[in-house]
Amino acid sequence: MMAWAGSGMMLAVVLEALVPVVTAVAVVVIAATLSRGARPTAPAEPTDRPGLLEQRLEHLDWLHAAGRITDDERGAARARLLGTV
Repeated sequence: MMAWAGSGMMLAVVLEALVPVVTAVAVVVIAATLSRGARPTAPAEPTDRPGLLEQRLEHLDWLHAAGRITDDERGAARARLLGTV
């Protein structure tokens, strides 16, 4: 019974020591991510294959009709697709 109590105490000590380290690492990762700033998004994939643009627009219409995307999302996606023509 004493062996379990000792190992539990040791685990608590190790975890207590790790909390500040994990917190510091998280802060550094967040700071590095924020310091990079917003990166421009890549342009939409070119629609150089015949019929691909129409297929994508039809798919957007289907997603919208099924309630999977909102009016705004549909409009933004259509604008991105049509901007690649």
